[in-house]
Amino acid sequence: MASALAAELLPEHEAREHLLEVEEEKENGATEVKFQIRDLTKELENGDQILKGVSVDIPKGMIVGIIGPSGSGKSTLLRALNRLWEPPSGSVLLDGRDICNLDVLTLRRKVGMLFQLPVLFEGTVADNIRYGPQLSGKKLSEHEVHRLLALSDLDSSFYSKMGSELSVGQAQRVALARTLANKPEVNL
Repeated sequence: MASALAAELLPEHEAREHLLEVEEEKENGATEVKFQIRDLTKELENGDQILKGVSVDIPKGMIVGIIGPSGSGKSTLLRALNRLWEPPSGSVLLDGRDICNLDVLTLRRKVGMLFQLPVLFEGTVADNIRYGPQLSGKKLSEHEVHRLLALSDLDSSFYSKMGSELSVGQAQRVALARTLANKPEVNL
């Protein structure tokens, strides 16, 4: 449905750029699990439980929405998936490996996180998008930055704008482009 709508709104070559293609099944027809969450619990110092024994398998390529009222643990769960909150050992597995045993920087390269309130670094939009890859010794070309802008629904005119000139919504899209520039396996 979404791809049909995209095809109606954009020429085919542009619509395909906005679609994410993921292999959803192994050769034997089974769905590959990306994240396994087992009995994940988070308790505050006052004894209140934010997460109460959460267990779920998240398949590779699946888009998952987490909904609930304010304070129900949605953000805490997401922070556990890339160790912004350290989950109990054995409670979160990525590709079958306990994330507590992975180097945190390696994990965060695999599991990117887009925060609700975007924070842009000083400099241009292009500087912000190039930030992550530069930390890994990679340099994004001008073409790659423009492609990431397009994927984030920003036109090329944003390339040289200063981050301080942007609205919150535009800054959110730049933060999305910056996250995508790191080519994570999972986006939170």
